[in-house]
Amino acid sequence: MREVGGGMMEADGSVYAGFATLGSGSCGNAAYVEVAGRGVLLDCGLKAEDLTTRLRCLGRNWKFIQSVVLTHVHSDHWHESVLAELLVRRVPLWLHRHHIGALRSRSESLWLLEKNQLVREYQDGRWFMPSVGCRMLPIEVLHDSRPTFAFRVTLMRQHEVVAWLGYAADLGSVSSRLVEALTDVDLLAVEFNHDVQLQRNSGRPEFLIRRVLSDRGHLSNRQAAALVEQVLERSRRLPRYLVQLHLSEDCNDPELARQSVRPVIERYCPSLRLITAPRHEPSGILPLTIASSGTGAAW
Repeated sequence: MREVGGGMMEADGSVYAGFATLGSGSCGNAAYVEVAGRGVLLDCGLKAEDLTTRLRCLGRNWKFIQSVVLTHVHSDHWHESVLAELLVRRVPLWLHRHHIGALRSRSESLWLLEKNQLVREYQDGRWFMPSVGCRMLPIEVLHDSRPTFAFRVTLMRQHEVVAWLGYAADLGSVSSRLVEALTDVDLLAVEFNHDVQLQRNSGRPEFLIRRVLSDRGHLSNRQAAALVEQVLERSRRLPRYLVQLHLSEDCNDPELARQSVRPVIERYCPSLRLITAPRHEPSGILPLTIASSGTGAAW
């Protein structure tokens, strides 16, 4: 890979794009999306020091980060130390207006980001651009932090689409609107939170079990596999990658999560590469090749 005109290029001249998870699960969530040398963080639920270290593991640093986008305001998706780092580095924070109200009483750094005009608002169902070449469509989903969003992401260089991504990290149930937003992507990242039986037998307080299993809790392996099947069924172009997000440390197992979706992959897309996001380390960057002009959904 070489740098040309401020952007990262492959040896064949195509535009470089990639995706990585930096942490996934109740210990802290963050993902990295890049196109042509510019990166965006989806959530920032790690300590700033850990986030910096994990970016370094990817061969990246804060100079790549153009903005941070929050999906919701549960404490495993943002960290005060990162918001303070954004202020120092003059990096904008994108979030929904209801997130701002929820965070004002919990974060001194948010107030300072607002004062320094580094807070940006997105709206449900309206495209926004957190970085040059990166367009995002927020889709509100059911989760017990209201509101919570999944995203369809289009990565572009000038007017040429490089790749499409679908990202849904926390949700308790699936809507037809979400399925539509996740179709025809190159990479699909979806929550595979728990195995239902492990959840029921976990010894956790009953209220917590009910919360996780509810329509506003988290997706089970079976529910996530059904979502993937609906997406693949409706897709004209099939993804290269499926990334399993937000596995419970106590109530899931990576192999159980993989087994739950393997029959779907074998039926619809045997060449798809399955990645189970690590909890405490980066996944490594998954490269995305340039998409052919005129293919896929007209997003």
